[in-house]
Amino acid sequence: MNVELRAMLEKMYDLLTEKFSDPVRSWDSLVEFLAVDNCGELLYQLNHKFEWLFRDSKLAEAVMKTYDAELLRSDYYDHLGEMYLERIVSKKEAERKGRVLTPMHAADSIAQMTIQRTNEPLRILDPAVGTGRLLMAAHKIAPNSTVFGVDTDLRLLRIAFTNLAIHNISGYLLNADSLKHEINIATKDGRYNWQYANKWYSCMDRLKPLCKDRDHVSQIKLGSKE
Repeated sequence: MNVELRAMLEKMYDLLTEKFSDPVRSWDSLVEFLAVDNCGELLYQLNHKFEWLFRDSKLAEAVMKTYDAELLRSDYYDHLGEMYLERIVSKKEAERKGRVLTPMHAADSIAQMTIQRTNEPLRILDPAVGTGRLLMAAHKIAPNSTVFGVDTDLRLLRIAFTNLAIHNISGYLLNADSLKHEINIATKDGRYNWQYANKWYSCMDRLKPLCKDRDHVSQIKLGSKE
């Protein structure tokens, strides 16, 4: 883990906390800033154009003085996921909701046990993606693959999307419940639901439910031998 990068993110978060005096809004603003800087088209999905930053010259100067895009991309580590659980969600609350992140070394091990190293364009699915750690680990083994992730927690999903954008990983992330919604791209309803992937705001209310009779899942599921 690059401590210099972590310090940069911590300082940016602290600057935003001074601005908003609200830890959750400060967090959302940090993630939106990083996501848009690494995936410009996302700007059109937001309900703002960062007016809060551009209209505050002192803040804008401090943020841009602190931010280093090259440093951000230099470390293949889920700093944002760790910060979220340390600064925004208490450990007790995270455990109660089952939002305990897979350690990075464990994610690497799971990916290595599930996928053989290849340059083939696989489709890799994590049905409970969290902040995207397993997909990041899978990408190291199969760099030409397209990854798919599903999660019910929109804030975690936004972190995963930002992680993929930072490291230029081709993927689709869907705010859904894999136990309730159809996610199999081999089915008509599954393909319909995936049109709502990579949306910054939830479209879960538009998703089609899981049918009883399902075709075999066509992606490789992380953590399984399918």
